[in-house]
Amino acid sequence: SYELSGDEHFSLAVQTGPGGDQRPELVLAKALDREEAAFHELVLRASDGGDPARTGTARIRVTVLDANDNAPVFSQAEYTVRVPEDVPVGSVLVTVTATDADEGLNGLVKYTLKKITERASNVFNLHSETGAITLLRSLDYEEGDSYDLEVQARDGGQLFDTTKVRIAVTDINDNRPEIL
Repeated sequence: SYELSGDEHFSLAVQTGPGGDQRPELVLAKALDREEAAFHELVLRASDGGDPARTGTARIRVTVLDANDNAPVFSQAEYTVRVPEDVPVGSVLVTVTATDADEGLNGLVKYTLKKITERASNVFNLHSETGAITLLRSLDYEEGDSYDLEVQARDGGQLFDTTKVRIAVTDINDNRPEIL
């Protein structure tokens, strides 16, 4: 006879072969989730019908492989940053961050700009791996006092999340008065 212990996710089915021999089979009784438990430790015990009964045990380790069952999630639904118009070109204005509970390629997050005006695309750059938004050219409050971007985080399995980024430009005293 056979007995399985160690985990509620598995049960044991014993199949009888054509010669009357019995073969135990591991049966999945409950869905697995790698983020909940990456492996399961089981013990299979076999007992014979002798008197006294003899037993043997086998340890079974089931490793759960990752499936792309989690989408990236941004740390904020919306990012707002205020920057003075004289911030130096090349400065990082804000870094968006998304995490994915999956591992490997399924958990690797890449960032892209999904919605951006042509004017803003000439001013800002988004680093696809870090999520850092940097300044490509000088800002001028008189040309534009705010920019709205939409950033998407996508994992290796094509699941995604989206966030909004608002960059508000603050005015500095960079224009002298004109007498007309």
